[in-house]
Amino acid sequence: MSEGKPKKARKDSQSKSLPVPVPVPKWPFLFCNILFLALAGWLGMQIKGAVEPWQIGCIMAAVVFGALFAAAPFFWEYRAEAKAVEVAQLTTVAKEVNKMELVAKQMVECTGNWTQAQEASSQSVAAAKDIAEQIGTDAKEFTESMAALNDSKLKTLELEVDKLKRAEREWGLIVIGQLDLVYRLKESAILSGKEQFIETMTTFQNQCRDIARRVGLTAYEADAGSAFNPEEHQLADVDAKPGKNAKVGTTKLPGFKLQGQLIRKAVVTLTD
Repeated sequence: MSEGKPKKARKDSQSKSLPVPVPVPKWPFLFCNILFLALAGWLGMQIKGAVEPWQIGCIMAAVVFGALFAAAPFFWEYRAEAKAVEVAQLTTVAKEVNKMELVAKQMVECTGNWTQAQEASSQSVAAAKDIAEQIGTDAKEFTESMAALNDSKLKTLELEVDKLKRAEREWGLIVIGQLDLVYRLKESAILSGKEQFIETMTTFQNQCRDIARRVGLTAYEADAGSAFNPEEHQLADVDAKPGKNAKVGTTKLPGFKLQGQLIRKAVVTLTD
C-alpha cells in the first residue's frame, strides 16, 4: 500500500507535465470499419457454389480495410501523443539548458567575487604584516629605551646605595668615637677606685651601647687569656706582630659590628 501511493503520485506528476494531445475523432473510422465488414459479410452471402479465389480475395480485402480503418484512429492518436511527449522533452531540455546558462553566469560572477576577495585578502595580509613589523620595531625601541632607563636608574640606585653605605659607615665611626670616649671614662672610673663613679659610668656605658644596638651597632670585648684572632683583634702597636700562640691580655678599645659586619676590630694587648 505504501509503495503504490508514490508510484501513483509519480505517474500523476508525469501526466501533468506532459501536454494534452488533440483527440482524434474515431466514429468515421469505426463507421468505415463497419461498412467494410458488412461488405465482407455480404460478399460471403453471395457465394452460392464453389468459392472462387477472387471472391476470397475480395472478402479478405474488405476485412483488411475494415481492420485498417479500425486501427487508424488509435495509431494517429498514439503518434500525436508521441509527438507531444517529444515536444515536452525538448521544452524541458531547453529549460535545463537555460538553467545551465544561468548557473554558468553565476559561476562566472562567483569567480569574479572570489578574485576580488583574494585580492582583498592579500592586501589585508600585507597590511597585517606591515603592522606586525611596525609593532616589532616599536617594541624593540621601547625595550631598548626601557633597558637604558633601567641601567640609568640602576646606576643611580647603586650610587645612592654607596652613598648611604658610606654615610652609614661614617655615622658608625662617629658613634664609635663617642662610645670610645665613654669606654675611656669607664676605665678612668675603674682606675679611680670610686665605687659610685664606677657604677655610674658602667650604667651610662650600658645605656649608650643599648641605644647604639637599636640601630644595628654592637660592641664586643676580647676575653683576657683567649687566643689572639687576627680576624677580630688588633694590637695597639701597629708595628708589633703577634706570635703564633699569642694570648689576649687586656682590651684597650672594644670592637664594633654594624648590621652584622665588622667595622672595627677590638684593640688589645698581649700577655707577656
